[in-house]
Amino acid sequence: MIRQTHLPEYYVMLCARRYAEMAKKLVVAVNENERTQAKNRLAYILESGLIEFKHESERRLRAYPDDFRKALLEKDGSVISRSISREESEILRYACAVPTFTLIDNLSAVEMQDLADMFEGWAQSDRMDCVNVAMFHGYADGLRSLVEAVGPDFIPPPAPPGAPVSLMKFMALRMRQ
Repeated sequence: MIRQTHLPEYYVMLCARRYAEMAKKLVVAVNENERTQAKNRLAYILESGLIEFKHESERRLRAYPDDFRKALLEKDGSVISRSISREESEILRYACAVPTFTLIDNLSAVEMQDLADMFEGWAQSDRMDCVNVAMFHGYADGLRSLVEAVGPDFIPPPAPPGAPVSLMKFMALRMRQ
């Protein structure tokens, strides 16, 4: 069994756990000073988690074959028109499975789990090519890892009044209706 400290995404998950802990402290803050401290700490953890997410994503993308790099990263208009091997599929899934820390400040654990289910459902479509199937499975894996880190009862801090709803939040809300 692999120890959690040896997992490649360990620091992303650590930031997610700390963010969830601080979000709970914000809810029970009794005065304005405690709320301000909790909000400042949340902002710091969010920034740190985003940095760790970016570094882990970049590390995983290094394993991409050249045509994947051109089509998916450089977006040069080329399309992967060949069938991909099982190893390439796993490379793609692994690269997309970095826990999506960018969603932690506006999606609850339930919404993340719903999105993971939706991505997995899309991957089952007959219309999906093998590249998108691997990517959607990776996204689902990353979301489920994030839910595991923050806990099933995680609720993000409320968004500021008038803040726009993110696309992922919109999709999660529409899925629940």
